[in-house]
Amino acid sequence: MRLWLQKYFSEWFPVVRMKSAYSSLEVIRQNSRMILNAPHTNYSFGALHEVFRNAFLQLNPDYQKIENILVLGFGAGSVAWILQKENFCKGYITGVEIDKEVIALAKKHFRLDDLENLDLHIEDAAEFLIKGTKQYDLIVVDLFLDHRTPERFLTTVFLNDLHAHLQSQGVVLFNYLRYDFEASEKAVEFEKEFGKVFQQVRTLTSGKQPKNIVFTGRK
Repeated sequence: MRLWLQKYFSEWFPVVRMKSAYSSLEVIRQNSRMILNAPHTNYSFGALHEVFRNAFLQLNPDYQKIENILVLGFGAGSVAWILQKENFCKGYITGVEIDKEVIALAKKHFRLDDLENLDLHIEDAAEFLIKGTKQYDLIVVDLFLDHRTPERFLTTVFLNDLHAHLQSQGVVLFNYLRYDFEASEKAVEFEKEFGKVFQQVRTLTSGKQPKNIVFTGRK
């Protein structure tokens, strides 16, 4: 019976369910599309994809002028896919993802090899910034362990490191999830700190995903 259900109602069953060193991961098929989830949130190509799609729509950058991009928290490649495949950005993308299992799933289920001009690093985002000196036209921050952003990525120290890696007039997008009351309270303080480091700060929200805020700013 189960095999019959899996054959004709495949969206009811995970394609993959596994534990990595950092989270429980699940690949599901939804509306004929693969989605990567953690226990309490979407990691790639689901609700998160819509959050960034909406953010870029509101931001409306000149994609032809974006030459170098850094994605911290690469996941299965949602942001890179939006930039390259949906907005035809030709910029070189550096992706940083701490979880090697996420990258393995991206290669197997999310057509990672279809992306061009991509350099992937499996390491901690903060350590990557400390070691590197390269500057970018666009930095996208999507750093989560399940539904929470680790505290070290919400500090002024980390924001200053992001600022140092931006080109003049470069843009940063920082995804924040107001998962519960505590996270909502922290968002207020984080926005203040964000505004001390970056200029022309905006908060981008989506009616479909009201718990997500994307903070943006320029150098």
